Amino acid sequence: MEIPDHSSDEGITDGLKIVSYALNSKGEYELTPDFVWSPVNVANHQAWREIEKQITKSREKVAAGRVSCLHYYMIANQMDTGLLAQYTGQPRWKVCLHLIPFIFNRLPASTLKNYAKLYKISPDDLIKGRLRPPIYNPE
Repeated sequence: MEIPDHSSDEGITDGLKIVSYALNSKGEYELTPDFVWSPVNVANHQAWREIEKQITKSREKVAAGRVSCLHYYMIANQMDTGLLAQYTGQPRWKVCLHLIPFIFNRLPASTLKNYAKLYKISPDDLIKGRLRPPIYNPE
C-alpha cells in the first residue's frame, strides 16, 4: 500500500497559492504569499508520519490474527469505532465485536457488503482479508 507522499514543498495546499495577511515594515497589513504556511506543513507532515505508523501497526495485528481486517480499514481510513458505527448504522459495541477475527469471520453477507461499500472494496476482499489502499489513496 502506498501512503500519499506528503513531504513535498506544496504541503497541505497541494500547490494552490494561499494568500495571507502580514504586517509589513511600516506596520501595515499586506497580502503575502504562502510562506507563513510552513509551520502548518511541518505539523501536517508529522501527522501523516503518525498515521503511517498506525497503519503499519494495524497491518501487523491483522497478520498476527489479533484483529480482523476491518481494523486495518478503519485505521487506514482514519476512523474510530464510533465513526465507523455511525457510517454503517450499527451500534458501536457491534463494530467493536467485528474487530475480533472469530466474530468477523461469522458476519452475514449483508454486514460485509455494508462495510465493503463504505470502503469501496468488494465483500470478497473482506472475506479473504485483502488489505487494499485507503479510500483517499486509490491505486
